[in-house]
Amino acid sequence: MKKCVWIILILLFLFPVPIVSESSKIHLENESTGSGSFECVDGGCSIRIEPSPTKGTVLNLQGNGNKVLVYIITTGRTQLEFLQKESERTDQRSYLADVNQGFLINCKAICNAHTGLPHYSFNREILDSHNCGPYLRYIGNEVVRIQQKRRVTVYGQRFTCQYHMVPFNSNISSETIYVISEASNTFDVFDGNNESYNKTGHIVSQSYWESVEFEQQYRGPNWSRDMKSIYAVTTKRSCVCQNQPVEVSNGQVIHIQSPGYPDFMCPSSQCEKHITFSKFNGSDEYIQRALVTLEARAKVETDFSLVSKNFDVRFNADMYSNVSTHFLLEPVDKVTHNTPLSLYNGPEGHFNMSIQSIQIRKDCDCSLFKQKKYERYEHKIKIKVPAQCELIFCHWTIGSGGYKEIIVKVDKVRENDEVHIWNRNITEKYNSTQLKQPRKLYSAVSVDMECRKQSNVPLTTTPQAFISPNYPKPYNFFGNCQTLLVAPDNYYIKLNVSDFDVEHIHDHLSFYDGNNTSSEFLLEQLTGTHQNLTFTSSGNMMTVDFFSDGSHGRRGYHFVALAVIISTPKSIEVAIPSMKENDSGKNGKPTPIMDQFPSDDSLIDPLWLSDSENSTTSKTSNLQRSCSKHGFFFYLFCALCAVFITIGTLFGGFVLYKKLNPRKTETSFANEMIRFRNDDTGSVVTIEN
Repeated sequence: MKKCVWIILILLFLFPVPIVSESSKIHLENESTGSGSFECVDGGCSIRIEPSPTKGTVLNLQGNGNKVLVYIITTGRTQLEFLQKESERTDQRSYLADVNQGFLINCKAICNAHTGLPHYSFNREILDSHNCGPYLRYIGNEVVRIQQKRRVTVYGQRFTCQYHMVPFNSNISSETIYVISEASNTFDVFDGNNESYNKTGHIVSQSYWESVEFEQQYRGPNWSRDMKSIYAVTTKRSCVCQNQPVEVSNGQVIHIQSPGYPDFMCPSSQCEKHITFSKFNGSDEYIQRALVTLEARAKVETDFSLVSKNFDVRFNADMYSNVSTHFLLEPVDKVTHNTPLSLYNGPEGHFNMSIQSIQIRKDCDCSLFKQKKYERYEHKIKIKVPAQCELIFCHWTIGSGGYKEIIVKVDKVRENDEVHIWNRNITEKYNSTQLKQPRKLYSAVSVDMECRKQSNVPLTTTPQAFISPNYPKPYNFFGNCQTLLVAPDNYYIKLNVSDFDVEHIHDHLSFYDGNNTSSEFLLEQLTGTHQNLTFTSSGNMMTVDFFSDGSHGRRGYHFVALAVIISTPKSIEVAIPSMKENDSGKNGKPTPIMDQFPSDDSLIDPLWLSDSENSTTSKTSNLQRSCSKHGFFFYLFCALCAVFITIGTLFGGFVLYKKLNPRKTETSFANEMIRFRNDDTGSVVTIEN
């Protein structure tokens, strides 16, 4: 044992091991201020200032001729951000760290005692009190405000704003960074090879970037100045305009998208694509048109246009908010697109468009904008649409201003007919199934609109639409609103709820049989979301009551009501108490007269079915029951009578249908930005507001 000790001592004497030590100090997150000098030993020293979860941290460094390595600590990130350029400095400087950011300062050697030891100090501060923003910013696919716009005044002093931008993660280092600032600002941009580029201007961009440095000094003696905002973002989208001219032959389709589609708005984009349509060599009965299919979402200060020699259709935030439609134009000469000097990530401000060259009959061309524009506040206008058109697109524009109530009616609607209505407030699209009922809506939103309390609303056999306040936008009123529907004598009321979306439980729409709102007359109370529900009254009155608690308004409701003649005596319901809990007649209440229909678009709308089938069946069955009490031949005679009655009824109905529905009819309408599509014959449409 003694031999081993002596051997170790001899080896240590011959080969001495340097003793490395490093002094360190840690300032915790709850320390609001601190300071000290770097009194390093042979191994160097380090100072760690932990991040604060509520305040920023201001670090002041005095190098005194010594290099000090500076790192920024970020809560939630394991890797520290090394400030390589700043670590080469030996002078006095300061840095502002964001909330949840701190500092690690290292000195790896014995500091120069001749020039003085490095010194540091820090304090925690609210960020809004500073003219500059935090020094380190991570840039990703969400727009980051680097510097806030503000008015600053300097009295005999100076300050410097410094920013160091790095990718939020390694996955976006291959993307393009965009920085928006004053035109006079200069940025040092470093790429993946650590090559530096000095870039100046309102828009600074660089692909495959590694970091961006910016520094600007503001000094006195006495002056005031507006500091401009600085924003930055990265994106993988291309901001190159599709400006190459293109020629479109008959039947050909071209596709055009906004730069940065679908979710990055390129700053100060000004694109212009020229289009040439090949010469049309068709019959004199046909003309050439551009069928435009458009999907777009609006954003303020962003617009796009379709331009020819005769028209300039400009789409902007004053015209629409969200549109998906088709329309016909004369052959388009060019498509333009403009965006403001700003950065934005999102689908707003983008469009996706296809243009196809097609041929249509001359008498089917009703779709040019500005030829059907109406400025009157109230009107009901019919425009003839030839029934022989195989394909037709019609448009109407109603002048802005006023709070408009629009009603759309389509008679003898056919499959694939559509009506689109849009402006800056609403976007509605009705298919052929929905158009079997009249559609009603408001073209604008009124913050002061209350539910219209109507009493004794007369009904006829013509369907009448009823809607909630501001429909299809959310309703915004508190309280009850009752409407009493009244049909003529010897009629009952048939009501179909086509659209229903209110706040679950808290808001509800109730239907009562008659003019009494007692619970025993309640047909149904709806809340939440429903579609295609039908109710009928036992007499010529029905009360509708809507209640809202004034918060969390939804889309609301849309129902249609009409009067139906009582062709045969209606059966009387008798409430029979039942001991079974699952009986519908529980608590002595009559079973509600309520029919529910599936929402399958292929079904004929059930609201307009007459009661003639029921009455015919009832008569026939009564005859059969009376005949069953007699002999065989008499029963055979009764059966033959029932057959002839049925055949005669069907034949008479068919003849009446042919008289009321001739093969060729003409179409009619009117609109606020409304598009109607018809691809067969015989549809009749009326749009009024």
